Amino acid sequence: MINHIIIPTLGRMDNQVTYNSLPDKYKDITKFVVQTHEFAEMNKRYAGKVLELPSEINRIAPTREWIFNEFKDTRHIVFDDDLEFVVKEPNPESTPKWLSRKFTEKDFDDAFSLINNWMDEGIAFGGMLPVWVIPDISQWPIRENQRMMTNWFFDGPRIPRDLEWNRVQAAEDFDINLQLLTRGFKNRQSAKYMVTCSATNAPGGCSTWRTLEVHNEAQIMLQKLWPDFVKIREKEVTSGPWKGHIKLATTIQHKKAYESSQSNSLEEFFG
Repeated sequence: MINHIIIPTLGRMDNQVTYNSLPDKYKDITKFVVQTHEFAEMNKRYAGKVLELPSEINRIAPTREWIFNEFKDTRHIVFDDDLEFVVKEPNPESTPKWLSRKFTEKDFDDAFSLINNWMDEGIAFGGMLPVWVIPDISQWPIRENQRMMTNWFFDGPRIPRDLEWNRVQAAEDFDINLQLLTRGFKNRQSAKYMVTCSATNAPGGCSTWRTLEVHNEAQIMLQKLWPDFVKIREKEVTSGPWKGHIKLATTIQHKKAYESSQSNSLEEFFG
């Protein structure tokens, strides 16, 4: 059973898209995590549901580390604060190819039950695909060992305690994913139960400190840490606050990263 839903949030006290999308019974197990300067006002709005970060934490990477350490003994989900939830299914009438609709309460029940079942099977982490991922009937309704962002579930007791959460600011989610994959932890994502999210660097959240330069430096750092699995390319931004600018993007070989852990295990087994 999922014990907690956690939403780290910044600069969006009156625009809680993810929380407002949840049915009441899931709001009951949801906590917000906020920086010190927002705690008092946020607690007025959501009394008893708000956790205050230590005063020295003002970036997302240490925030994610703090959340994990607080909830590491539980099964929990961490959602970005700007998500809406969409069901995507093949159209039996063939045109259009895919049908999409917003979650009902039953869809939330089914999605969270599915995640619980995955954890029962031994899948320690994963999530729901963002809707901008191109649908692929051969990888529906489940994908494995792919990019993770915007939402994560963790079977806390199974996750290693020595992950390095803080070494790549603004790309910590990619780094954590690769750390887990290369240790032999398979990720699993739903291609049926999906999420929408706002444009990169939309007002609030990481936009308060993540400049284009910070973003690009993070991609370079990620490539240096994972040269066997990460390649960098230039990409023109077509929407959002960075529209028209060139940013660095990464191509990450997640399946290769996971497979490397299996090769290492075999080598150790045979000596």
